Amino acid sequence: MRVDVIDRIEDFAALAADWNRVYKADERARYFLSHPFLSGWLPTLKQNWLVLAARDGRNGPHRAFFPLRISATRRRDGSYANVIYMAGNYGADYTGMICEPAIEREAVSAFAARFKQMHWQAINLDYVPAGDHRYKLFAAHFPKATFAVDRERRINLRDNVDNLVCPWARLPGSFEDYLAGLSANMRQKLRRLLRALDTDPRLTIELSTARTFEADLAALGRLWAGKWGERKGAARTVSLLNASRALVRQVWASGDLFMPVLRRNGEVVAILAIFLDRQKRVAHFYMTGRDESFEGPAPGLLLHAWSIRQLIGEGCIVYDFMRGNEPYKWLFGSEPMYLQCLRVTTRSGRNLGGRLDRRSLPVVIEGATQMHRKGKFAEAEAAYLQVLALEPDNLHAIYRYAQLLETRGDYGRAGKLYRRLLAHNPRSTKVWQHIADCLEHLGYIDEARAAARRAEHNLTIN
Repeated sequence: MRVDVIDRIEDFAALAADWNRVYKADERARYFLSHPFLSGWLPTLKQNWLVLAARDGRNGPHRAFFPLRISATRRRDGSYANVIYMAGNYGADYTGMICEPAIEREAVSAFAARFKQMHWQAINLDYVPAGDHRYKLFAAHFPKATFAVDRERRINLRDNVDNLVCPWARLPGSFEDYLAGLSANMRQKLRRLLRALDTDPRLTIELSTARTFEADLAALGRLWAGKWGERKGAARTVSLLNASRALVRQVWASGDLFMPVLRRNGEVVAILAIFLDRQKRVAHFYMTGRDESFEGPAPGLLLHAWSIRQLIGEGCIVYDFMRGNEPYKWLFGSEPMYLQCLRVTTRSGRNLGGRLDRRSLPVVIEGATQMHRKGKFAEAEAAYLQVLALEPDNLHAIYRYAQLLETRGDYGRAGKLYRRLLAHNPRSTKVWQHIADCLEHLGYIDEARAAARRAEHNLTIN
């Protein structure tokens, strides 16, 4: 199979028809791998994403997709290595590839071959389905002599919550049929909660609307922070809320957000944010916030029960609680889906092919500059040299590396780099001044004065 590399959002948009067809055919595919979701998500990753798209021949339809993102990680010596993540990490609960069932082996082999042509030190296959044999096939393409394949756990030790377990409930054709599948105690509890909602005029549940959305989203964040803020700390709370709000806004904009709000006397008591996969008819519970001081019907259970009843009426067949096996999720007649986190690494600890991925060059240049400013010259040099090994004419790297060499007193090498810059901009006042300084330190006084005059002349012209 042929594997195309898609890294422009307009080219990704053009994949919609093929993507939707493959997504529908792949029973393991989840909302975070859908074209509507990724259309909003990928632009937030700027230039660090790509999609591997497999098809038969040059002109055939695409039949498998692997959405990815690439980061650059600084090593102790200052050099960088590239790490490939799934495109959805770490906003999406489910990631991985999607593929037509009939061509899984061929697609996995083609993807693995394409990965081996790329430059990376690690591939993090986080939160992919544990029972999906495609990832076992994928890992088998990386021989033990050159690569290591490991599995990682995702257990929150404080709460003993396993984030590789995802409870989900099947939804039958009616709410009464759903209740019949629960324990007698839970069935009675949910009926009692819904009855309290129906009979207490102070209580209302309404879906967020265009008029109320921003206020509801702010309330969701405020209530969530009220429960988790102290535990997670101020900085992390702000970071998590910013990320979750951005994601909820994105899903709202795509028309896939189901956000019920429980109020008493008009004051918000609790909110759920649920993502709707309309193609698969699955509801994914993403986030909740509730007033911990509220004394009344259990707001979380009530909102879930109300939502399940509403969503059954809209034709949903699955209510997915997503990552984390918190005890309350099992009360709703849930069964588990298991995820896995696989990590493929090079045994050398360095990128395949000994080169950086080109997409990471801006990050590496900026990182080298920061180390340079802190006086970590050896580390900065290692990063600058990596950039120049890939792009010998990268003007930013040449200029900053020349400055580093000049600062260290290596005026000969610095001068040569500055002269390379003149080939691109012979009227640069700064470069001529740097050349003058280097020549003066090397003892070439006449040449230094001539270079200084060129700098003054260019300054006058400019």
